Amino acid sequence: MNQQMARDMLAEIEQTQQRSAQYLGYWRQGPTVQLWGLVWIIAHIAGYFLPASAGPIWLVCDAIGFAGTALLRLRHSADDSSQRQTDRRLMWAGCILLAFGAIASMLIGPRGRAIEVFWTCLFMSAYMLHGLWFGLRWTVLGALVIAVSLLAYFSHSSWYELIMAAAAGGGLLLGGTWMRHAR
Repeated sequence: MNQQMARDMLAEIEQTQQRSAQYLGYWRQGPTVQLWGLVWIIAHIAGYFLPASAGPIWLVCDAIGFAGTALLRLRHSADDSSQRQTDRRLMWAGCILLAFGAIASMLIGPRGRAIEVFWTCLFMSAYMLHGLWFGLRWTVLGALVIAVSLLAYFSHSSWYELIMAAAAGGGLLLGGTWMRHAR
């Protein structure tokens, strides 16, 4: 074996290691994406049938989603101690996004759908940015959900909540499944 063959083999091993880490990340984070898909489906459908209670419905659903996300992250952190630093950074990134979103929501004012689409675009933009480092599936999922959300918003449809439940919530649910079964 010559030096070039050894370099090629080491490069192939490195590439395989990177792909394996990416697929493991998809597999671990797929259930969280699926959880949020269910949360969005439930919140949008409930908001459609109980529009006067949409705010409290979303607060309860979001609280359940955040609690479920924390439990899923804790489960994986217990399995992998090297994830703790990453988890801490993700927690702070989430806090920064929430603070920015809260400030922007106050500036937008009491325009329910506008605020909802803003939050959807904000978090899906974070998915897309995450995809720049951790895999194209995040970017594709974020872009599709943003596109559907904006289409539903600008169509001014009376079916907005149901479109969002099926397309955005369903998109996250299917996207999480797609990640979970990445190969």
